[in-house]
Amino acid sequence: MGMAASQARYLALTARKTNVEYEGQQVNQARTALANQSANLFNQLLALEVPTAPSTSDFTTLQYSYEDGVYAETITDMHELIDDPDGYNYLVTHYHYADVYTGIQNKLRNPQVKLEDTIATNSVTRNPNPNTEDGPGLNEVDGVYYIDGNQVYEYPQTEDEEALHPDLQNAFNKLMSYGEEQTPPIEFTKEELSYYRDEDGVYHFLNTADLGGGGGVDPDDPDAPPAGDLQTYTIDAEFPGSVGNHDLYKYDPTDKMLAAAYEQICKDWPDEAIAQADPEDIYCWDDGDKTYFATKEDLYYSYMSPVDPQYPTENQDKLIFYEAQDVKTKIERTEKAMIEVDGSGRWTSVKFEDSSAVYPLHTETITDEAAYQDAMNQYTYDMDVYEKQIQDINAQTEIIQQEDRTLELRLRQLDTEQDALQTEMEAVKKVIEKNIESTFKTFE
Repeated sequence: MGMAASQARYLALTARKTNVEYEGQQVNQARTALANQSANLFNQLLALEVPTAPSTSDFTTLQYSYEDGVYAETITDMHELIDDPDGYNYLVTHYHYADVYTGIQNKLRNPQVKLEDTIATNSVTRNPNPNTEDGPGLNEVDGVYYIDGNQVYEYPQTEDEEALHPDLQNAFNKLMSYGEEQTPPIEFTKEELSYYRDEDGVYHFLNTADLGGGGGVDPDDPDAPPAGDLQTYTIDAEFPGSVGNHDLYKYDPTDKMLAAAYEQICKDWPDEAIAQADPEDIYCWDDGDKTYFATKEDLYYSYMSPVDPQYPTENQDKLIFYEAQDVKTKIERTEKAMIEVDGSGRWTSVKFEDSSAVYPLHTETITDEAAYQDAMNQYTYDMDVYEKQIQDINAQTEIIQQEDRTLELRLRQLDTEQDALQTEMEAVKKVIEKNIESTFKTFE
């Protein structure tokens, strides 16, 4: 019975030792895989390229310049000419900056365009042959006046009569309201006012005295017919009134400054609406010392754009408007030149093909600070990326090393366990041998 137990114990120890050896092989394979990963990380580290800081010398050039008495000219490019028939030895590109009067297009966010009614003044020509009702201008037939074929009436003199014509009354009230703001003010009483209504339903008002016997009559000959044109006044509905807090006014072509700006805008933007529109449909507004231009069409478009009619001046579409101002502009020319060079190879003077003047050249080294700063910013970025890659590789290497130390510790444990198993197996083997000897050995 003791021998069987020893045999069983020996077999168990053998199995356990085999398992420990197998686990040790697995640990060694895992450590080999970690070693390969570590080698790959090291190769990545070797492949990294260390960024190089930029040098100011890479962004420094020799620059030539001169002054022609008006502008400071800078030479940007030069090409040597060979056997030029006029004797010039270089093709030179140079530039200067100058203020150029330029038309500028802008877009105003939520312009808050408002419309208003205003007074329009019209001139009516007296017909030299006033014997028809439908002729052009002012006509008189049997004491009844007609303007462009529309009969002229006296304004109602009583409130009851006026109440019968609410549209006429509303137009008259507007005339009185807006007339106070005119220069000079338009001041009429109902007793001295006449009106007519054109084919579009628009009311035109005029001074009754101007029709005949009043203004325009020769004071030395009261019976003579009135001479000259007469003025009528209408309410111009939905006239563009303001943009934001700035009042609009019609473009005046007789204003030299306005005309110069408008012509420049049309020249620089020939395909836009402002150049195609009738000058009568151009409106202006002032903001400080600047004058802006917009078309009636664009003003109406912005005014009509809000979705909610209860808030007509909120969230309007952008308004296209224009201005003309001096813009600092680079003026560049390329022309042949005669260059004199000193013994050190530097240019000393220049004479261009279209001028007899010889200009001394100024030489200076110019560093492109903006380009250098861009390169330095790129270098800083590349260094950050490089350091981040180093940190990532080091972090991964540390993880691998930690795993390898863990596996190494486990391998030592397995080695210790294997030694213990080997010792115990030898002890059990000796017991088995002794049992065999005591059981089966008969003679010594």
